[in-house]
Amino acid sequence: MKKVALITGGSSGLGFALAELLGKQGYSIIILARNQERINKAVAALVGMGISAKGISCDITSEEGLKKAFEQVKTEYGKIDYLVLNAGVVTTKLLSDYTNAAEMKQDLEIDLWGTILSAHTFLPLLVSSTKVLLISSGFGLMGAAGYSMYCAAKAGIINFGECLRRELLSKGINVYVACPGDMDTPQFHEEIKNAPQWMKKETPRKLMKTADVAVKILKQANGSKKYLIVPSGDVNLLVILSKILPRKFRDSLLDGMFPKP
Repeated sequence: MKKVALITGGSSGLGFALAELLGKQGYSIIILARNQERINKAVAALVGMGISAKGISCDITSEEGLKKAFEQVKTEYGKIDYLVLNAGVVTTKLLSDYTNAAEMKQDLEIDLWGTILSAHTFLPLLVSSTKVLLISSGFGLMGAAGYSMYCAAKAGIINFGECLRRELLSKGINVYVACPGDMDTPQFHEEIKNAPQWMKKETPRKLMKTADVAVKILKQANGSKKYLIVPSGDVNLLVILSKILPRKFRDSLLDGMFPKP
């Protein structure tokens, strides 16, 4: 029976790059995303590469929507061999610039709650040897001004992933959390476009290509017992230095990478 990979947020960016790579490795691909037009384009692109692919329109913060997606996947495929929880959004603003709790809650629901709810929903379809890949961010390992909700959510994903890993180890299911840095995606360019002026650096950040990041992530997750995957060199360096350098040096490094208001 052909292996099945389900990718949330798989219609563009890193999610699509992972879908393409897994498809070329022989997986049947299921893309879960909100925008039907983008889903159709992504599925058509994958099919054009000779990859078996299907798209399901779903809001990952909706329990009802996810249950419908679950029943569809269960009926048509019966299992999931690779679950990639990638969907998310980025809002760039200071905590003081949020006007109400609903705005903050919306960001956390998509970036953290949606991941947790998706994992819970599809758990019954995971089989022994299934791999679960949660996409966090370099911002899950550090804090930057203007990313309070995003950093909080991505840090939460790292710890949630570790809990899930320990819960599923005895079932032969491996869980990984990837923390990539900045990538050349439509979401990143939209993020910078909408960012307040003080966040826009004269020298743009170096962006990684999603295809390269996808290769690094899947390579490290292939048979590795390593739980945390950091495919970006600058993020990895900062993580290492943070463990051995005093806080003031860590702050200096962050100041050099990310502006402050």
